[in-house]
Amino acid sequence: MNDSVKSAERALDILELMALHAESLTLSETCRHLSLPKSSALMLLRTLEARGYLGREAGGGYCLNPVFRESRIGWIGGTVSLLSRISRPVMVDLRDALRETPVLGVLDAEYQTRILLHLVSPQAVRYDLGETTMLPTYCSALGQAMMAYSPSEIVDDYLSRTRMTVLTEHTLATRKAFRKRLGEIRRQGYSVNLEERVPGASGAAVPIFGPAGQVVAALNIATVTFRFLQSREVIIATLRTSAARITERLGGTPMAGPPSTGALVNKTAERVR
Repeated sequence: MNDSVKSAERALDILELMALHAESLTLSETCRHLSLPKSSALMLLRTLEARGYLGREAGGGYCLNPVFRESRIGWIGGTVSLLSRISRPVMVDLRDALRETPVLGVLDAEYQTRILLHLVSPQAVRYDLGETTMLPTYCSALGQAMMAYSPSEIVDDYLSRTRMTVLTEHTLATRKAFRKRLGEIRRQGYSVNLEERVPGASGAAVPIFGPAGQVVAALNIATVTFRFLQSREVIIATLRTSAARITERLGGTPMAGPPSTGALVNKTAERVR
């Protein structure tokens, strides 16, 4: 691999690292996370600052330009890309272990559930999202898992603008029922969806956390109801292990409950291995 390609990779590594941190990072911290020599890291940081990708704070730390944080899911070339890259091998293992469909999702700027990645089950009778890229948050396992660990202000905002259309006889039809469900999810650490959106389709989802303890995504197993009910405990246990692997690789720290806006505890992320 030539030097120009290596430099490009290092520049992208720095941008992805900055995208995962709400706080600024010093030269030394950047070098430690990415195992870079200080001379090379300094040149890259200064170049990215000069081109407007990074900002420099009074204390000397570097941070991602705020323009790239306008979407709730972060800089599209960083956090989302990193999530997909880290999650894919974990999801392959999950699919092979359970022979069911794993799905990775995030909340968009309107708090709807956006599908980043799904791997179809090899079984003949299976759940397949097809071309679906968005799901209603209130009646999807992914959306409920992420909302359960979102700040209360976000939940309030989401509910104030959402019409909870009844899609099946099991759809949560009221805001009170939705809030109650979020409390249950926080207590048990995962969400379960039994035919709330699609008749005959059920599953579970577990939140994924970033380095500041914030929920950044959720991992779901979607399958036909009769198989989910037969293997519910195994599915949930395997799913929780897989979500924990992704959180760990993001340098994340799970939270016990939903944070208050502005009160997130910043954690130092480890380099994604």
